[in-house]
Amino acid sequence: MGSAQNVGDRPPVVSVRDVGKSFRIFDTPAQRMMLPLTNRLRRLIGMRPRAVRVFRALDDVSFDIAAGETVGIIGRNGGGKSTLLQILVGTLQASDGSVAVNGRVSALLELGAGFNPEFSGRENVFLAGAIMGLGTAEMADLMPLIERFADIGEFVDQPVKTYSSGMYVRLAFSVAIHVSPDILVVDEALAVGDTAFQTKCLTRIRRMQSEGVSIILVTHSTNTLLEYCDRGIYLRRGKVVLDGACRDVVKRYADDLVDEEGGTVIYDDEAVLSEPQSGDSQLPLAQVAEPEAPASEICDVSILDSAGNARTTFGYGDEVLIRVQIRVHRRIEAPCYGVQFKSVDDIALWAGTTQNMNLAPAPTDPGIYEFNWRLDMNVTGNRYVIALGVGDMDSGEYRRHSRVPYAGHIDVLPQPHSGHGWIAPNPRFMDPQRQS
Repeated sequence: MGSAQNVGDRPPVVSVRDVGKSFRIFDTPAQRMMLPLTNRLRRLIGMRPRAVRVFRALDDVSFDIAAGETVGIIGRNGGGKSTLLQILVGTLQASDGSVAVNGRVSALLELGAGFNPEFSGRENVFLAGAIMGLGTAEMADLMPLIERFADIGEFVDQPVKTYSSGMYVRLAFSVAIHVSPDILVVDEALAVGDTAFQTKCLTRIRRMQSEGVSIILVTHSTNTLLEYCDRGIYLRRGKVVLDGACRDVVKRYADDLVDEEGGTVIYDDEAVLSEPQSGDSQLPLAQVAEPEAPASEICDVSILDSAGNARTTFGYGDEVLIRVQIRVHRRIEAPCYGVQFKSVDDIALWAGTTQNMNLAPAPTDPGIYEFNWRLDMNVTGNRYVIALGVGDMDSGEYRRHSRVPYAGHIDVLPQPHSGHGWIAPNPRFMDPQRQS
């Protein structure tokens, strides 16, 4: 997951301390224009200036990023992610707090930022280089590499306003990675590219990680965060909810999504319950109603080999044992258990449940239970993300109790000379036979 380097003992290249950002909200453009004059007149006649609504986009945000570390920032739209990145790269100024950045920053922010739409792609490349302190000769040397990676052909000499969103991102990302940054900042703009280009970009990000570049990656893909980042930061309503291990950040983010969509979330500790439920007030812990637990929930997952040893790297055909511990709160007459394998980009590759396998697990009374999934890894070399679910068939239809979208991952070593992809069809080639 992320870079293999040890980042804990390196000085920070980015240091964010108590950063906040506020925006004044106006009902109309005319109100924005007239407010300074109106308030000046009010002061002259002894009246207090008119109050303006304020939106707090970021509030008391603090974290450090070490040299060579890859940090993923995740959160729902409006959570403050893009605002934070704009402050880091200097296109916005924080209302309070401080930001220290040590090194050359290259950024791919939201679509439309950074390029002049009237200039050609080539002119924008040289302009971007000049802004970053690179000379014309240096950018001329880089231009063939930038063109080759972007792969937009003759459009590089056309005005950017004629570009599709995909072409824009291709050129912008190519510029960002070829100017030798110490810190690469990538916002969600990458998501508009096609799948092949996204793969190309993520491969280059992996290479930059090995070269010691610090990377800040905003993404909505939890598996991208798990695959490419050393740690995660979850922003919600402008506040840092959690800064820590990617698996913990993904779980908390998924729990909040379920909670906000009306589902049932099982909290791991009392600290969660004591957090503010809105931006205006905070109830004492004793007044917060604890949600009702589902009939069953997943408590713990272990990935083991056939001998019962903890392991995550396997060869083709090896048996994997996924040991799952669940807590049952109410009797379940017809429990149903499921397992799914996904790619790191959240593509479902295979799924199975006890119900569609025509199995009938025994009823469960309240208590703690443990069961195993045993699977043969008849797949090609790749990384496979495991998702797990528990539910019941009491009503004749599947009813989910608990799901873990990331329960761990398995790396399968590639077989030599066997092709590549997800499936392993054991290919064999027969020499052509002359027919006439």
